[in-house]
Amino acid sequence: MDELLAAQKSALRENGVIDYRQRRTLLRALAQMLRQHSTALSGAIARDFGRRHPRETEIYEIYPLQAEIAYVLSHLRNWTRPRAVHTRWPFLPARSQITPQPVGVVGIIGAWNYPLLLTLLPLISAIAAGNRAIIKGPRLTPQTMTLLAQYLRDVTSEDTIALVQGSPDVDHTFPGLPFDHLIFSGATRTGRVIARAAARNLVPVTLSMSGKSPAIIQCDYPLATAARSIMAGKLVNAGQTCIAPDYCLVAADQRDDFIALAKSAALSLYPHWADNPDYTSIPNVLLWERLEGLLQDARRKGAILWQPSPAPALADGAQRSFPPTLLWDARPGMKILEEEIFGPILVVLTYDDIQEALDYVRDHPAPLALYYFDRDQRRALRHCKGIAAGGVTINDTIFHVAQPGIPFGGIGLSGIGQYRGMYGFQRLSHYQGVFRQNRLSACEWVRPPYGRWTRLLIAWLSRWG
Repeated sequence: MDELLAAQKSALRENGVIDYRQRRTLLRALAQMLRQHSTALSGAIARDFGRRHPRETEIYEIYPLQAEIAYVLSHLRNWTRPRAVHTRWPFLPARSQITPQPVGVVGIIGAWNYPLLLTLLPLISAIAAGNRAIIKGPRLTPQTMTLLAQYLRDVTSEDTIALVQGSPDVDHTFPGLPFDHLIFSGATRTGRVIARAAARNLVPVTLSMSGKSPAIIQCDYPLATAARSIMAGKLVNAGQTCIAPDYCLVAADQRDDFIALAKSAALSLYPHWADNPDYTSIPNVLLWERLEGLLQDARRKGAILWQPSPAPALADGAQRSFPPTLLWDARPGMKILEEEIFGPILVVLTYDDIQEALDYVRDHPAPLALYYFDRDQRRALRHCKGIAAGGVTINDTIFHVAQPGIPFGGIGLSGIGQYRGMYGFQRLSHYQGVFRQNRLSACEWVRPPYGRWTRLLIAWLSRWG
């Protein structure tokens, strides 16, 4: 990794920044790579997870990446142009401008739950801004990362883009390297460790973490529509989505109806879940056991849960499927209310007044996503405006992240900084201020030796300038 970083910094010194045409060429090559190898990459992800339908990978990873590249290519010329800014009149006819410059070499730490999307999305922003990049692949998806490393070598040389496989040593060392910027997507606990490691070299970070994303249902919104949307967002990728609804707040007198409708939605979306090819597996035994532990803790402390059928005992070679689960009567002190679930479990909470629901969300750390269901969209916008969250979808779930014009990133414990589209370009650019002096300049009047005329000029500028 030290050698790769040195090679990229050396290439930056010797060859200069990646210019506009080279950026376009790299982005087009990346899009071509995704088109050409989508089947192989989807297959590798399925093997890493144990089971994941190729359509799910295409819909939630490959298509958003292709849409992101197309969006960036259509706007990149405008983003890269120097921008004239105001020059104070005493300095005229000099000119001032802002010129976006790449920050240098960007480190990217990918996430296992969407190994293509959360690895290549920040890479697209890095390339758009003219940076070189080194990616650390997630350890839980080794087959996917092996293929991706091979395909990236076909796109460009490793002194421009390189990928290193994750391992305990690599995971420990990578965040402490002297990058010019570091991007991480993953758990808040890991984000703290990465931020501390980066701080030793004063490396600026963009951290996209998740937290507990709520869904709020106004009492007059159609429950069946909300239940299907929430369960669809909860169960895609078996809930292993950083912006999946973590819990739902529903009016107390509608709770039982909502639970019945959510059960129906889960059975409709994933009938025979245990051997359903549409339903994604849990890629790691420890992750599976963690989810089971959350349920056992909640049940022991008085919660009630529903599953279409119990989770099968884990056996060698068996699929690590975890059943769609609804849980209610949760109480403070249960781990499932304190930890991000990151699995196909939806906690149903109740409120007596909508203000109670809004206050509950405000009183907890800011989530990466907020979902609000309301017939009155003006009221929904007004209520959402008062809640800190990384992004919002109204009357649906998760699809705000599919819009290239909307930034991706959290606030507070759910993240630092944003990327995607223009916001990724800005995050990974240094906006360099340039002042261009003219042959005719009044600046000589304020240089030593200071005398009476200098004092008069300063007094005049203080009054009129």
